[in-house]
Amino acid sequence: MGDKEEEKEALLKEIESLRQKVKELELALKDRAPQEAWRDREQAYADLFNATEEVAFLMDRDGVILLANENAGRLYGLPAKSLCGKSVYEFIPETSVESSKKKAAAVLETGRTLRFEGKLGDRYFENSLYPVLRDGSPPERIAVYIRDITERKRLQAVLEQTEEKYRRIYENAIEGIFQISPEGRFLSANPSLARIHGFESTEELIDRVEDVRDLFVNPEDHSRLLALLFEEGSVQNYESQMYRKDQSHHWISVNVRTVKDPDGKILYYEGTMRDITKRKQAELALSESEERYRAAIEHSNDAVALIEGDKIQYVNRKFVEIFGYDHPQEIVGKSIYFTVHPDDRPRVRAINRSRKRGEPVPDRYEFKAITKTGKAIYLEVSATSILYRGTPVYLVYLRDVTERRAAHEALMKSHQELERLNRAKTKAVHHISHELMTPLAVIQGNIRLLKRRLQGLSSELNIERIIEALERNLARLFEISKETNEIFKISQELEATALLDNLDRLWQRVEDLSEIPPSVRVHFDAVKTWLSQYLSGNIETFQSIDLYAFVRKTLKKIKALARHRRIRFQTEGEEGFLVLMDPLVLENVLVGLVRNAVENTPDGGTITLRTERKNGRIFLHVIDRGVGIREENQAYLFDGLFHATETELYASRKPYDFGAGGKGLDLLRMKVYGERFGFDLSVTSERCRFIPTDQDECPGDIARCPHITKEEECARSGGTTFSVSFPPKQALMTSLQRPPATL
Repeated sequence: MGDKEEEKEALLKEIESLRQKVKELELALKDRAPQEAWRDREQAYADLFNATEEVAFLMDRDGVILLANENAGRLYGLPAKSLCGKSVYEFIPETSVESSKKKAAAVLETGRTLRFEGKLGDRYFENSLYPVLRDGSPPERIAVYIRDITERKRLQAVLEQTEEKYRRIYENAIEGIFQISPEGRFLSANPSLARIHGFESTEELIDRVEDVRDLFVNPEDHSRLLALLFEEGSVQNYESQMYRKDQSHHWISVNVRTVKDPDGKILYYEGTMRDITKRKQAELALSESEERYRAAIEHSNDAVALIEGDKIQYVNRKFVEIFGYDHPQEIVGKSIYFTVHPDDRPRVRAINRSRKRGEPVPDRYEFKAITKTGKAIYLEVSATSILYRGTPVYLVYLRDVTERRAAHEALMKSHQELERLNRAKTKAVHHISHELMTPLAVIQGNIRLLKRRLQGLSSELNIERIIEALERNLARLFEISKETNEIFKISQELEATALLDNLDRLWQRVEDLSEIPPSVRVHFDAVKTWLSQYLSGNIETFQSIDLYAFVRKTLKKIKALARHRRIRFQTEGEEGFLVLMDPLVLENVLVGLVRNAVENTPDGGTITLRTERKNGRIFLHVIDRGVGIREENQAYLFDGLFHATETELYASRKPYDFGAGGKGLDLLRMKVYGERFGFDLSVTSERCRFIPTDQDECPGDIARCPHITKEEECARSGGTTFSVSFPPKQALMTSLQRPPATL
């Protein structure tokens, strides 16, 4: 029994204990519900706080962060909880701290929101500061929201750049750009449109032009444009004459389209205008020019044709006439080859094929043609490629040379006959000169013998004067014989030079034909060697010569030979001008020119020898202020045997005497040298104005001239300059080292 009671009492205590715990649990549950609700509410605010893309935090008036979201932690590089208690100014660049504090103070003082942009590193932010207001009391806290606007800034910059680019294009476009209302007023226009129509600005254009139709010179052009827009919706390259501001006319090309709203109502017209006045003027000028050229070609003395491919597209009146037809229609559309004689068709076809392939063809050539009646004629043709109405064609000029060809053949026949007679004359002169030598030598010996035997006889018979006259004329005959031989030698040299040139050209043509056998080459070389014996001078003896130094050295020899004359010589130039030449040839040229100058300069006169480099060549000038040469005689100076008067042929003066005057042999020889050795010889001369004709004579001494008193007056009255032009040494070496015609 006792045990049961104890057991019951223990159970009751346990139940009481459980009841107590249940009460305590009930009380605990009652206290826990508000806390969990608070925590849930707090988590919701935190989620809302952290869900925004912006940086957000709450700070007090001193800038101490009281609360911050996770974005704030990411921005400042710390966990959000770690930011609490820190001053926001710790995370701001020192240069911006003071201004940030002033902004925060302004928010607290005014109680108004403040927004501003800032930069942190390379990123841009938009900052919004909100005052926290409670029960109308002054704010003590600031809610800060920071938005990253870097990408927005970048896009804004791109947009501004794009807008600026298109604004510049719009304002600086060459074409005028416009928008026009359905009523005809300009809604917008760029500066080019204003300039095109003569206005100072777009504002003036928009203000002054109330209806665009007033700009059209012909109102029907505006009506047609509107009709096209109604049908097509857009128009391209519409051309019309319009008025400028000053009422002058100009041509305009318009591109325009209609802009409508979704309901099909016309909002405006937009497009471009371009001033084409110059083009229109050029087209008009071209049309007029084409008409003029057509008239000129139609009445040309040459036959003219336009050929496309092988077909004749156009012929002028002369073309029809030359070929004996009645109308151009008989020719146009046919092949050009129907006018070519069968004998020459293969050659003409070959030339035309080469021209079409762009290969070199003769600028002009002759061919045998055939007329409507079958008559053969000879034509000279030249052709060039042109664009005719946008199509490539050949513009062909034809000239009838049938009569010229016949005349040329007759002339060639006469020339050949003259050459034959000239060769016969040369041989006869040489024969006479050669035959004269023996009798002249006999006469000379007999005169000497007679002179010895007559010594001691009375002088009353004037024997001495007779003997002197015989000797003087005999010497003259010997001189004539010598000059005749010299002429013959020069003629041989000219002929040999021409033959060698012809042989070289012939060799080139033969080489183009086929390979030449060695045996033929040997004979060819032998002929050239044989002809070369008649040539004076030798390329193998060429030397590099300082021209100025050579002139001074040679002049010393000339002065010795002309010492009986009162002539002043002077030299001008400088050393270093090198020419490549045979010294003997150069000396012959220089001595001949100076002797010629001395013999034409009166005593008391001056002769100048000048060297210079000009236009890439080296020049030697021999300048005298002597009697000069008449203009009509200058053309014959280098032909040989030139003389100023007939009496000179019988003159007995010695070399370097005034008026001795060579017979032109020296100049002829120089001409031959120049052609062979690559230098040029030219002359400029002015006849003394006091002795204008060949019959007028100079006294040979300035002191005895009745027309002047000073040397300067003589120098200004006339004179002659012979110029020798040498190529640069390198160019001459290249020319002389060219491969010969033989191997």
